Amino acid sequence: MSDNQQVYISYAWGGESERIVNELDADLQAKGILVIRDKRDLGFKGMIRNFMQQIGLGHAVIIVISDKYLKSPNCMYELVEIARNKDFYDRVFPIVLADADIYNPVNRIKYIKHWEDKLKELDEAMRSVSSANLQGMREEIDTYDEIRDNVSNLTFFLKDMNTLTPEMHESSNFASLITTLEKRLAKTVEALREVVSPKPEPARVAPAPSASGFDAYVAEAITRLAADGYQELRGERAGSIRFKKAMGIVRKAFLGAKDNIRVLFVEVATLNDESFTELEKDINAYGKALSKKLIESMFITCVILASDVPESTKEIIFNTKRPKVGITDVSIVVMVAYSAAENDIFYPSDLPDDYDSKFEENIKKYLLP
Repeated sequence: MSDNQQVYISYAWGGESERIVNELDADLQAKGILVIRDKRDLGFKGMIRNFMQQIGLGHAVIIVISDKYLKSPNCMYELVEIARNKDFYDRVFPIVLADADIYNPVNRIKYIKHWEDKLKELDEAMRSVSSANLQGMREEIDTYDEIRDNVSNLTFFLKDMNTLTPEMHESSNFASLITTLEKRLAKTVEALREVVSPKPEPARVAPAPSASGFDAYVAEAITRLAADGYQELRGERAGSIRFKKAMGIVRKAFLGAKDNIRVLFVEVATLNDESFTELEKDINAYGKALSKKLIESMFITCVILASDVPESTKEIIFNTKRPKVGITDVSIVVMVAYSAAENDIFYPSDLPDDYDSKFEENIKKYLLP
């Protein structure tokens, strides 16, 4: 069975949460729906963090929100992982218990305060021991930090959904929830059809020869981008840097918001390690400013056009670490270099794919000569 036909359940063990999950689990299985939950599917010695990341990628995830859930590092890590990936609104099916009063703004602030206190407590504890004895703890504090940063946005989003009450769900044997889930799972069939019978790619128009070493390359890349709906953005610049060409497209995605995807072409007279680093800073500042101004996610690929790319600069690009991103004010930048002498591009080995950004796929589709 495809992973897209499985339903994951994220919940805090014990009490009312587990009672509801047990009932729901039985009702879903009676409908022939495959349910994945930790107590049954993680297994002895299974890697808990890997399983939580698997839930984060789930095509359909039922979230049983309780006070215990909102204060649990594991549960909140799962929720952040779920939100990190694409189509959060379409993928989540929340049930909110009475003790998780996220509808009251004062109580939502209490959860923010809870995670601020937890982060402070952990940070102070780490300072009390030698850094040599803190292997693995950095990941823990990063997790707490990310939960603290996103708990406000996530609880607001969940309270804004009409989730029905637990009593309404139980009295109907979860009929509304199951019907909505079945519609979600049915979309898998359409997705599989598209994979089996993909739409033909538009014909690539060969550009006319040009005197410049990279004008022909840029013209071909823009032809591919335009064929997929990218529009030219005129007058775009990062500080004092005016882009040779800028192409952009807007799509509806994370939390029902819009994502801006941009491909920027910047011509430089000479490319070296120093000029690359400075340009990277300028493009990152450009992306963050746009994300803040538009209140939208920015996925930016910047192509540096150079007569040649030194080996040391290629190594810097290849070893670039993927950016750490949060849920709000998202700006993800990937720097790519084109060498006219080699008619080739050079890009990082570890490309981000947060929020379904598909950097590697798009670089290969649009930017390879």
